[in-house]
Amino acid sequence: MADNYWVPMRLPSPKEIAKYALWGTGRVVLSGWLFGLYGVTVVCKVTINVAEMTRLATLHLLKVYDQLPYMGAAVQNIIDVAATTVTEPLDIITDIIAATEGKQVMVIGEMGTGKSTIAQYFAYSVGGRVKVYECEGTPTDWVGLEVVGKGENWSAIERGMLEDLEDLSNQMKLRTERGDGSLEGTERVIIVEEYPELVTKVPSSGEWLERHARRGRKARRFTVLLSQYDRVAAWGLEGKSDLADAFYRIRLGKKAQAHAKSLKNNALVEWLKLDRSHCLLDDSPCKLPNYREMKAATSRYGSTILPPNSDNAISRKIGDEKAEKPYPEPLLEDNCSDADRLLWRIIQRFGAEKSDSAIVTEVLGFTGKRYSLMRKFFGEVTPRFWII
Repeated sequence: MADNYWVPMRLPSPKEIAKYALWGTGRVVLSGWLFGLYGVTVVCKVTINVAEMTRLATLHLLKVYDQLPYMGAAVQNIIDVAATTVTEPLDIITDIIAATEGKQVMVIGEMGTGKSTIAQYFAYSVGGRVKVYECEGTPTDWVGLEVVGKGENWSAIERGMLEDLEDLSNQMKLRTERGDGSLEGTERVIIVEEYPELVTKVPSSGEWLERHARRGRKARRFTVLLSQYDRVAAWGLEGKSDLADAFYRIRLGKKAQAHAKSLKNNALVEWLKLDRSHCLLDDSPCKLPNYREMKAATSRYGSTILPPNSDNAISRKIGDEKAEKPYPEPLLEDNCSDADRLLWRIIQRFGAEKSDSAIVTEVLGFTGKRYSLMRKFFGEVTPRFWII
């Protein structure tokens, strides 16, 4: 019978257990620390990759924005628009009379831009009897023309416009019965200063505007409306686009520049700033004759305009003969004083492109009472320098 052997197993002492526990704790701490470092490394690598991808995407986005400076329009469209603006020359209108044939005219511009001079240039170029509605005119304004409404005489303007409506009806009746040939030589031009003011103060102004807009040119009645306002509502044309289309709008000075900016045409804006004779005919660039040339034309054609009370207009043949003659050179009459001669030469030298008001204030530097005296000088003396 075999003997049974027992192997003694000694339990570790508390000291040994503490030693192994300390070692195990250190191993866990070191492993956790190493795992933490590995995790941080992975996170950093991912962050770096994401940041790099974001950087590249942002650079690409900036390149797209650099090519789209105009509110996100397509690149090809921007290139096309830029090419059209830069490479194509402006198609400039130089004959304002021919360009406005067939429609009535509005002249829009701030004070001192020459609206009245342009209106008279139109009147003398078209020919016939000329009537002016002006409530604030001075004795030197519209010299030689029939002026109605001075001193804010709204009743006189009302009567005059009612007469115009009757005259228009008679013209259309004559045209219907005898044809266009029967109206030859019956031309009339009606100038209205600051028409928007009449909208609220002259009852018949609305009907007057509508009928002349629709039938005026057929009846040989040409209207030139002047104003500082470019808003449709001020003209009483709000909601009446068909009437508005019967008018050409000539915009001067800052009014023209503001309209060009609304068209987003920077080249046109810069062109308008180059010269006072630059303006807009609707949306198109137009170059007017310079101020002195228009003044000369009014003197040249002035002898062909019949007196205010005349019922018949000038002969078209005479007007055509006049139109073929070149502008006269300014000749100083013998009865002009030396001071007048000197002043006129100064005006010719420094004020060829300026209006009378601009010459008095900018060239001569006169204000107040002296301004009024000089304005009177232009009305009384200037015509003597032009011999037709």
